Amino acid sequence: MHRGTLTTMAFTLTPELIFLIELAVFWTALYIIAYIFKLNNHGLDVKPAYFMYKSKRLNSFLDNLAKRWPLRWKTLSNIGLAFSIGLMLFSLYFLVNNLLRFFVPIGEAAPVFPVVVGLTIRLYWLPYFFAAVGVVVLTHELAHGVIARLENIPVLSTGVFAVLVFFGAFVEPDEKEFEKASLIARLRMLAAGSSTNLVTALLVFLLLTGLFTPPSGVLIHEVAPDGPVAKRGLQNWDVIYAINGTPLTTPDDFYKYMMNVGPYVPLNLTVLHANTMREISIVTEQSVNNQSRGIIGVYQLSSYRSFRLGLDQYVGVNLYWTVSWVYLLALSVAIFNMFPLYPFDGERVLYYPLERLVKKHKRELRIALNAFSLGLLATNMILTFWNFGLLSI
Repeated sequence: MHRGTLTTMAFTLTPELIFLIELAVFWTALYIIAYIFKLNNHGLDVKPAYFMYKSKRLNSFLDNLAKRWPLRWKTLSNIGLAFSIGLMLFSLYFLVNNLLRFFVPIGEAAPVFPVVVGLTIRLYWLPYFFAAVGVVVLTHELAHGVIARLENIPVLSTGVFAVLVFFGAFVEPDEKEFEKASLIARLRMLAAGSSTNLVTALLVFLLLTGLFTPPSGVLIHEVAPDGPVAKRGLQNWDVIYAINGTPLTTPDDFYKYMMNVGPYVPLNLTVLHANTMREISIVTEQSVNNQSRGIIGVYQLSSYRSFRLGLDQYVGVNLYWTVSWVYLLALSVAIFNMFPLYPFDGERVLYYPLERLVKKHKRELRIALNAFSLGLLATNMILTFWNFGLLSI
């Protein structure tokens, strides 16, 4: 007779796993509620992991906003068009110059890679990333809508949508009326989104500078389970101020110090944990990749900037990263949305003026412009993967 063996498996609820569970619960609950109450009759179309809401009230809001300060919007849209042309030129310069840096020793090339959640963006960034996407997309699309109505271009629909974890907003102009509008009207509308994102990035940068102090320590993003610092109770978003009395303000400071530290070496760390400054003692472990090097079990570091007005340590860190992601995405969208490649707005901003200069072969011109831009972007991405491998932030 054989006795069975009962094996239990312990699961650790990491922040990433909790987020995925909450996401599944959200979509399941939304689908059930929409089905029971027939929300599709009220403009909310819900499918598995997808919803779209259209509202005429948002169209009225755009109309009222455009009519309130028409001269001011006209002036701002002209300035925005000038900014957007500058952003287009910068996007082309950046990618051409960066491509040269892969072949010519004129400086280190910057990695260029697509945003893929879970692949090029670590899962713990998801809440900050999606909060930033919501702000950036909403302001971008509202700017398009206001200028469209200012130029008397009808807006067919306005609303919000979500696909799995991607949230956004949309403004759908009447394409036939859009094409009939004057050249300057079309360019103003197309440029409004990127110029608004640029202004958003500048305002958020000023907010970051005003609300947060200069770097004062090293912020821990990830802690190795059962590593030296984990055994002493440290976790993600804790701060290392000093090692053996040597102050640290940047990740480079940390890595330079640890380069000369071997395995099984006792270290004294000055840390901030749960709003409390304290000293902890640890012993380094042996690095798997380099047996002569010691590690303390932390990954992905950045400089720590505290909130000037005094907040809980973790609340301050979360606020900082939320605002930082809004800045990063707003600036990125402002620049690369003006890149002359379909479906970015920059493609039409460049094509429409050139169309006036070319009487024949307009289709060939558009294909050539897109082929050049696609080749430039794709080559940067391929060389990034070739030289740096698969990167994630």
